[in-house]
Amino acid sequence: MNTLKTLQVAELLPGDVLLHMGRGELSKLIAWVGDSAYSHAAMVIGHGELIEAATKGVRHASLVERTRMVTAFDYIDVFRPLRPTPRDTSDIAALLAAADVYLGRPYPMTSLLTLGIVCAVRNKIPGDERLHQALRMALDLVVQDDPSRVVCSELVYRGYAEAVTRPANALRLPITHRASQSTPLPKIDFIALAMECLEDYQRANPKGALRAATPAELPDLLAQARSTLGIGGLQASGTGDIAPNPKTVLPADLEFSGGLRKLGRLPLAA
Repeated sequence: MNTLKTLQVAELLPGDVLLHMGRGELSKLIAWVGDSAYSHAAMVIGHGELIEAATKGVRHASLVERTRMVTAFDYIDVFRPLRPTPRDTSDIAALLAAADVYLGRPYPMTSLLTLGIVCAVRNKIPGDERLHQALRMALDLVVQDDPSRVVCSELVYRGYAEAVTRPANALRLPITHRASQSTPLPKIDFIALAMECLEDYQRANPKGALRAATPAELPDLLAQARSTLGIGGLQASGTGDIAPNPKTVLPADLEFSGGLRKLGRLPLAA
């Protein structure tokens, strides 16, 4: 059994991705949907801070304070990008600037149900990698790519994908298509889950809702998307690097991205 290296806050570099596993019921559900060990994502920006999309909106937060949040998180793991390297100062600056564009933008609490259904369908239908690639391509067309409201893993992905570089898209994280992992549904207190979602919604207090498909619309929209893509019977061919809809990027997509390598774990202590 491999033991993760313990990392201190001082060892973190700008661009490092922090994948968290939360203690709440919603965190369990997010991790299950992605067949992942994580439910939240943030990115180190330097000067002892991170940037994240939280229920109150996109914000900077203290790294030291994050390591003290023992009641909120079980663990926080550090993933380092293959690019930019510490010497790529211009690319690092571009990455941080791209993420900072989203500061203050709200969290789309009103669309989480639709996104959850879309991502669950994408990941939980049995099948091989080609089937899941086809599903992802089709479902990515169902959800509107609206950057006015962002979730945590979407923010990290957008920072890397939208950084202004030469050549273009040099930092975009590749997304791996995986076969269904058949992860069992965790034991979830659904009353607590409902209360947690309500509290998050009240904290977010959105003034408007992200336009996304309702559950009733999904079958028709999925069929339209498949037709547009020329995917008959949910078959796909080829394994090209196709950029996903950032709106449907999960913590799991960052966990298994070939553009990141797992470095270690931050110690949590109150």
